[in-house]
Amino acid sequence: MLRLGPNAYGEHLRPGRITDCYLGILLDQPLAEIAPEPGRVLVVTPAALLHQDIPQPHGQVLYDLVTGHPDRTPRELVFLADFTVELRAWPQQTWTAIGISPEAALLAVVDRWRAGHVKGLELGGVSAEEARALGRPPMGYLREQLRARLAREISRQYLRWLHPTSRHRPDERFL
Repeated sequence: MLRLGPNAYGEHLRPGRITDCYLGILLDQPLAEIAPEPGRVLVVTPAALLHQDIPQPHGQVLYDLVTGHPDRTPRELVFLADFTVELRAWPQQTWTAIGISPEAALLAVVDRWRAGHVKGLELGGVSAEEARALGRPPMGYLREQLRARLAREISRQYLRWLHPTSRHRPDERFL
């Protein structure tokens, strides 16, 4: 298994430290000029990255970052651009340098979700500019706004899930 070692601040990843967070994956890129339809984001738990059909070590490294980053907090929604920014604190600094393709892992997660093998929550209403922010690390401010909006929607969906009329079993996981 690939280990990143300590980052520039001497901090280590502690995979599995925060498992109740979410990974947001852009499902489609809205094109404002052609079709003003909003985009969609798939929200999954980090465990989806460890599914048997996800290419490894790609999924494992993303899992380590999402669940073990020193700054990660419970119920945080994390995007690929966030990982890219966080990775800069490690000496290797780039996906290519560490030999990881995050896109391969994320595409596999989406494929497994579409096939019904991974649980996820599909959220819409993502503008073309917000979608660009999900793939571009420098657009952190816009990504934070989208993160806050989607986090509110996740909370609403979760409350609906918990409602006694939802027909979900008490032991069934939300995502």
